[in-house]
Amino acid sequence: MSLSTARFEVLSFPFELTTDDKKFFDEFLELNSALTLPGNGKLPQVQYSVIKNTKYFCIRENGKFRNRWAHRWPLYLSVMMCVRDSLYLHLKEYLFLHSGALAKNNKAVLLPGPSESGKSTLTLGLLNYGYQYLTDEVVVIDLSDLRVLPFQRPVYIYGWQSVVSAEVEKYFKFYRFKERYGNTMQPWQYAVPQQEAILPKDTSFEVAWIVFPSYNETQKDSYLKPMSRAEAAFNLMQNGWNTQYFTDFGLKLCSELVKKADCYELVMGDLKEACELIEGLTGKTSALVESEALNNIWKRKVLL
Repeated sequence: MSLSTARFEVLSFPFELTTDDKKFFDEFLELNSALTLPGNGKLPQVQYSVIKNTKYFCIRENGKFRNRWAHRWPLYLSVMMCVRDSLYLHLKEYLFLHSGALAKNNKAVLLPGPSESGKSTLTLGLLNYGYQYLTDEVVVIDLSDLRVLPFQRPVYIYGWQSVVSAEVEKYFKFYRFKERYGNTMQPWQYAVPQQEAILPKDTSFEVAWIVFPSYNETQKDSYLKPMSRAEAAFNLMQNGWNTQYFTDFGLKLCSELVKKADCYELVMGDLKEACELIEGLTGKTSALVESEALNNIWKRKVLL
């Protein structure tokens, strides 16, 4: 059995992956290119292995069984959920939010929301307006200054359609695949930031806008509604990954964070209009992709 091993780093915490499946190893390496750890002698805090037996891919963490899968496609997300739960989610130096984030002119806009709210598709759409990609799914807030740190995981969205302009595609690599849901195979893709889009690890951004997106398939247009800071703080708590580790469930931290930002609810039906509404808050820029291409992204019932 031939084994492949690589090391990665999340918030200065290294972890290691070993597997006997070369195809999965190459996939994991590509998808986590922004998290790859240079050979600087750091020892991993957690070791993961993915070993295939006659029927299953078995995931172990420090030798302890965590999960098993009959197919290769769930492995990446399954390992990354183990990394989230064991390596960094318990850290009290940071607030982790279920949110996307982008930056422009050194200021960040957060897009908190549950699964199927449209935040990942909106994140990709905003790249066409000159935003820097910070994260998808996991926003990291440094509690020492309440600034957002880059955590440049791949953006994970439904469908194979083109979602960004040719100019933006220079900075992202797209991986398309299908997953089985019941009796159907559904198309998905990862947008992986390439070297030109990867930000230095010591970069941080002031949070200037917090926009809570929600996708409504019956809605034809999109609109913004101002949100009170009290409501925004409560909604942030609802979208916290680690608020349970704080005595007040993160209420004080979320209240401090929203004091620094303008807060809105974004009801989305038209993606181009949704992007332009956010761009109107942060500074007007012409889109780098045609309206029809943006609108085609929106033609589905369930968004991430």
